[in-house]
Amino acid sequence: MTDGTGSIGPTAHYTAYVWRRLGLPYAEHLATPTGAALYWGFFALGEWTTRVVPGVPTMRDYLAYRHLLIDALVEELAPDRLVELGAGLTPRTVQWALDRGIDTVDVDLPEMIDVKRRALAGMPAPLRQRLGERHRLLGLDVLEVGFDGRLAAAIAGAARPVVVAEGLVSYFDLAARRSMFGAVARALRAVGGGAFIVDLHTAVAQARVGGATRALRTAIRGLTRRPHALDPFADAAAYERALVDAGFDGCRELDAADWVRQRPALAGLHSPAHVVHAWVE
Repeated sequence: MTDGTGSIGPTAHYTAYVWRRLGLPYAEHLATPTGAALYWGFFALGEWTTRVVPGVPTMRDYLAYRHLLIDALVEELAPDRLVELGAGLTPRTVQWALDRGIDTVDVDLPEMIDVKRRALAGMPAPLRQRLGERHRLLGLDVLEVGFDGRLAAAIAGAARPVVVAEGLVSYFDLAARRSMFGAVARALRAVGGGAFIVDLHTAVAQARVGGATRALRTAIRGLTRRPHALDPFADAAAYERALVDAGFDGCRELDAADWVRQRPALAGLHSPAHVVHAWVE
């Protein structure tokens, strides 16, 4: 991205391999050998500490928590256009396009979009044909000037647009986060409103996990080569102010306990991450 901290491509490969291990729909078509190597390399960098410290989620559980909770909210919002920012190799948009017939858009840096395009080209022909024009790939930098207009064009005509940023925002510094929040809010307002779903971190929640969070943060920074990986907001009030100041009309944090009936796999999962729903009326 344009904050000068480099590509987040390694993270996309890693999470794609986790999605495959979790058995998410269509994830097998997007996982890569690079992801498998990163998965076990990340374990050696420090993720192993989560396996031996009681009460600390493993990276797999952490990723499953946020992904399944976001999926539950997306289903409740029933979008007619779903956009994923920093999409990497997520299967979410592919699943919604194939199984729900919803128009979906993946946004990421051009190099990452090329990786995903090649992965999708390897899917069986019947699946590629069903995807058709329901799934688009846009090579864009979410921090570039004018991104709000590009995003507004991508969701134009939708009655219930939903924009998801999973595993993206915490790799930016605070100024870059505010820039992206503002661009998304302006784009949603330009088309008459919509929803934004994002996972965020706070110092308060990380403190509850303890020293293993520091080990994880160090490992994630080594994996992504991004110095601001998982730098938190101070608390929930801080990210709420950032979202409202950016132009959202309101926000709420999701409680996983409220969604277990809809997503039984959430039972027993926990995470220091906050999954937040913000909206423009």
